Amino acid sequence: MARRKRAANDLVVIGGGIAGLMAAAHACRHGLKVHLIEQDLLLGGQVANVEAVDGLPAIGETSGTVLAVSLMEAVTAAGGSILHEPAQALEAGDGGICIRTEGGAHETDAAIIATGARLRRLGVPGEEALTGRGVSQCAACDGGFFRGEDVVVVGGGDAALQEALVLAPICRSVTLVTRNALRAKRAYVERITAHENVRFVWSSTVEAVLGEDGVRGVRIRNGETGESEELACAGVFPFIGSDPNTGWLPQHFPRDAGGGIITHGLAVEGAPGIYAIGAVRSGYNGQIASAAGEAVAAVEAIVRARQG
Repeated sequence: MARRKRAANDLVVIGGGIAGLMAAAHACRHGLKVHLIEQDLLLGGQVANVEAVDGLPAIGETSGTVLAVSLMEAVTAAGGSILHEPAQALEAGDGGICIRTEGGAHETDAAIIATGARLRRLGVPGEEALTGRGVSQCAACDGGFFRGEDVVVVGGGDAALQEALVLAPICRSVTLVTRNALRAKRAYVERITAHENVRFVWSSTVEAVLGEDGVRGVRIRNGETGESEELACAGVFPFIGSDPNTGWLPQHFPRDAGGGIITHGLAVEGAPGIYAIGAVRSGYNGQIASAAGEAVAAVEAIVRARQG
């Protein structure tokens, strides 16, 4: 049986976060013709907002932005191309794989979906109106505006504590509002509890963000007692989880209850040549080292398939 004609690209990577950049860089080192599609001008995804990435011991502690820039430079230096447009659709069949963007169609022999996840919003009154006026999801970007002020961080996972660690040295106080026990790495917990200006409000959720021209506080509700109270603050940083960016994909792609793509290994079931890695994938553990490993593993699978 004759093999079908090779497409214009050996590999298209959709998503310019750390997982996508690592996949593209590794594929370029294999000599593949790589095209990376990312809608944002700023590469790196959520990790680009992290002031100190410490999950990759081999490179030491570095900022998310520096890591993203170094990977982008590795891709372009090796001949890979980067397109800043949103992916709108993916089509796959016997004729190959096609990713459609605003600018046209991009045919490829293989695709890696690395579109990551978006941070969840609180979904409470006042949040949307005060976003950019006291509500932020990037302490590294906006923390300086709250120097000497009282701020609230909502959440108890790694991201929430990472944000609190950025804010604690510059803010007068940081209050962590968490519904459950802390789920963050022990190292983050130990570091944050060493700050005397950090306190915790347990078993609580934010009911509303208060203020008009800027944030003046939050109203929180204790889940055990049902009682509500107001906390004065100048800034609110919600980090209560994330949702996979899969809305642009075909409906028949298998997803879990949270919207993550279900894979066998890293391959998408029923879609030959298509892989999903990082935060868009069901079962991803949230660790940057895992994202790097998945990126390499997916590329190696693609290389083996081409050689076969």
